[in-house]
Amino acid sequence: MSFIRTGLREIGLKIRRQKTRMALRHEKRVLQKSEIALGREGVSQAVNFPEVRNEIVALKKLEQEQKEVAVRIATIEEAVRKIELQREQNGREQNAALAKLEEQKKPVLQQQQSAKSAADLCDRELAGVERRLQENDAADRDLMKKLAELQAQVPPPDDLDAQMASISARRIRLPEEKAEVTRARMGAADACRTARQKLAEAESDVAAIDKQIAKVREEYEARDRVLNEQSRAQQDALKEAKSHHQVVEEKKNPAYLNIGRHLASQGIAPPNAPQLLADVQKHRAAVERHSQHTAELAVLSSQIDKQELRKFYFAVFSVVVVALIIVALVFQSP
Repeated sequence: MSFIRTGLREIGLKIRRQKTRMALRHEKRVLQKSEIALGREGVSQAVNFPEVRNEIVALKKLEQEQKEVAVRIATIEEAVRKIELQREQNGREQNAALAKLEEQKKPVLQQQQSAKSAADLCDRELAGVERRLQENDAADRDLMKKLAELQAQVPPPDDLDAQMASISARRIRLPEEKAEVTRARMGAADACRTARQKLAEAESDVAAIDKQIAKVREEYEARDRVLNEQSRAQQDALKEAKSHHQVVEEKKNPAYLNIGRHLASQGIAPPNAPQLLADVQKHRAAVERHSQHTAELAVLSSQIDKQELRKFYFAVFSVVVVALIIVALVFQSP
């Protein structure tokens, strides 16, 4: 059963190697960052070393490119601020123009309401006059009907003459009333026409002001859309410029990395940040320790008997296959 112990030992070594490799990758990343930070702060000290002259030259070129990009970023930001100021000014002018037109619209609306009220009153008066005319004609028809009924009665009533005289007297008054109502209808019709004309003029004035308001709003909104498009274009250009600036900054990292490694190898720390050198040395020691541990684990793993290890893997594979067969039989059984 020694092959089982051998297999378990190899699995333990694999787990330890994986953990050590993960720690080593982490320490290498941290070491690289610390070396870049050391190189960034120690550029002035690195000028004295000809070994990193190429890195210094590359940094100067990249810094010059960054300065040009920074000038472009400042120019774009200034343009964006100007556009925003123009948009704010455009909004204030739009509000002022619309407020002025709304003030002009208020008395015209009042005139429209007054004209509408006068027109509605005239319509009601004219309808009343028409109703009185209809009542006059209806009364004349009723009286004619009563006369016909009296004349058709057999025998005639004793007071036939008196009734006919009363009806005739009432019929005589109807034309005079009708003439008076007709004159009233003509006056009401003239007043309605005048009121309708005033209402039409007021509605035309209101429509003209509404049209002017819509035109002013459309003009200012079109101007705002143009400014908005310009602002969006400037924002895109600003985003591209900042991305370019960041790309140039990342291009400087290899040069900073070489400078930092050289300074760490020489044991030189920048005066303003001496702790960076100690940080690099600490992470270098950690990387060395993890690398040595990985190598030791690899040596231990190479000393394992490969024949026993193959027996262990075969036994594990056999157990897994048998377990799968048993599970399949269990699920298929009734």
